[in-house]
Amino acid sequence: MGDPESNPTIAIGQLLQDARTAKGLTIEAAAAASKVPLSFVRLMEQEQFHLIPDLLYIIRFLGEYAVFLGLDPKQVEAQWKDQEHSARMSELSHPVSSIGQQIDLRRLLPFLLPAAVAIPLIFIGLSLFSGRPPAPSLESQQTAEPTPEAGTATLPGPQSVAVDAGQPEGVNPVRPLTDPAAQRPQGQPSRYTLKAEAKQETWLAVAADGAPRKGVLLYPGQTVQWSADRGFVVTIGNSDGVALSLNGRPILLKGARGQVIQNLALPENGEPPLAGQ
Repeated sequence: MGDPESNPTIAIGQLLQDARTAKGLTIEAAAAASKVPLSFVRLMEQEQFHLIPDLLYIIRFLGEYAVFLGLDPKQVEAQWKDQEHSARMSELSHPVSSIGQQIDLRRLLPFLLPAAVAIPLIFIGLSLFSGRPPAPSLESQQTAEPTPEAGTATLPGPQSVAVDAGQPEGVNPVRPLTDPAAQRPQGQPSRYTLKAEAKQETWLAVAADGAPRKGVLLYPGQTVQWSADRGFVVTIGNSDGVALSLNGRPILLKGARGQVIQNLALPENGEPPLAGQ
């Protein structure tokens, strides 16, 4: 098997997979023999480095796996960094095209301004020519609209409800502005509590209430929990290596042993919290 320098254009994931295949090993056997968690081996061979929660994990496990496969770990690491740098540069090249579009619009601006002035004048001229007065402006329409009586907006309780019910279709009733945070008593506990207990070495990435995802690496016996009001989105590196529970109720994880579970929404199907939670 050639080293990365002899294959400068091959992707890191394909390079690792080819080296493992040359040894006649399955991915499970290679993970067990190299002492690298199976979930990380899958992510590296599938080029899903963005799912690994920390750069230190990538460098560590990429080097250990490369040594096991007989590759130079420093060359593999350098090639991976070059690959990531090229991907970032490709993403940064898109704003350049938008700048070019702005320049084109600036060139057209001298032609657009006269057209914007001429079009309303043409409509006004046609209206005068046909003998009809021009349509009143928006400001005059707003001035001509009758204002409601002051007593209508200040009617108490049931009377104000009756006024809303009598409004014509297409007019939205005025509702008092309320702050959702003010409706919730201070010190009230979160609606959902997610607990993870590691059975094997694995990692999780959890986003609570739409916040940025946070990753954690767990070892057997370790537990960690999160709180949220609306729910969680969870990515699990090893479906067989962790037990999850939501508000004390166990969560059944579907998938083959060692499989990565991505973007698991909890609670599922918008389930309400358990009674008493």
